[in-house]
Amino acid sequence: MKIAMDISIMGNCRTGTEEYTEGLVWGLNRVGIQVLGVGRKNQAILPDRACLGLEARPKRSLWEKWWWENIGILSSVKDVSLVHIPYMMHPPRNLSVPTVVTVHDLIPYRLQAYHGRLRERVYFSQIRRYLPNATQIVAISQSTYRDIADFFPQLAQKVTVIANGVHPDYFHPVAVEQMERLTASYGLAKRPRLLYVGGYDARKNVHTILQACQKIFSRMKDGELVLVGALHHEPTLRAVKELGLEDRVIFTPYLLRNQVVGLYQAADLFVYPSMYEGFGLPPAQALAMGVPVIAGDIPAVSEVVGDSGLLVSPHNVDEWVETISRVIQTPALAQKMAARGRARAEDFNWENIAEQYQKLYRRLVRD
Repeated sequence: MKIAMDISIMGNCRTGTEEYTEGLVWGLNRVGIQVLGVGRKNQAILPDRACLGLEARPKRSLWEKWWWENIGILSSVKDVSLVHIPYMMHPPRNLSVPTVVTVHDLIPYRLQAYHGRLRERVYFSQIRRYLPNATQIVAISQSTYRDIADFFPQLAQKVTVIANGVHPDYFHPVAVEQMERLTASYGLAKRPRLLYVGGYDARKNVHTILQACQKIFSRMKDGELVLVGALHHEPTLRAVKELGLEDRVIFTPYLLRNQVVGLYQAADLFVYPSMYEGFGLPPAQALAMGVPVIAGDIPAVSEVVGDSGLLVSPHNVDEWVETISRVIQTPALAQKMAARGRARAEDFNWENIAEQYQKLYRRLVRD
């Protein structure tokens, strides 16, 4: 069985969808499934290399994206048993082999702010028309499944829930010397050290954490918050300045995965105040690294974290202050959370998850 995997989205491996694709290909390779990458001309995939060994490239133009998703992908069915599209778009007609489409979230349908422009409305209306052509849909969480059932009730019977995975690098700490060089390069020296990894759009709700940290750091006269990838995000920079946190918040640019692993390893606590997710990959990564997790109590993230972390109302700043303070001041609780987190993260091992995809592929090819 040979699977064609649409890798057209792979640009620089900064997005969750790219990391999902990378991890899935890695896992499929481990369980013996041959994967052919399609959508990156003349670029073979290397499952054991970062970003599948693909060269970084600029974001595709709207025309390039449209052409591939509507026309180019139709030629990917040659000599393969199945085509897997790891994002929510199917070509406008059925293919001659089974197709699997992964739905990560329904942000464009659930949140008004994400489909305001005309081109976005056109694109998401195409998804609504073409998604029924998929042979099978994979939702990466029960939460995403429920969203699909809400917005596409006619497709609910086509949906299989298979959780997202965590790249194997997050299960293995970097060398202590490497971690120390990394923390020194960003001037990390205060404790407790809180870490946030993720985006900075409105639904990520980072401002709540900044408000909580203002109170915590003022009370403790110590501590720092590391915001990965926020170095050039002007709204967050302004918010930090307005709250008087310039000497307590460290901004980094986008980092390579081994650098992110090092920052998880150096953190005392991971915080994730998001208001809406399809899964919650950064909390899962923190669990794998053995970092205590405090996250917003929303359906997808609570699915990931379970009882291995602490869940807080996303907007309740005082509850964040109280919960963060409790973990910081109770080492036994932090250690218990870390141990539970590592155990919980085993559910997100890509090799185990790839076995679930293997069963799905075999069923579809057989049918």
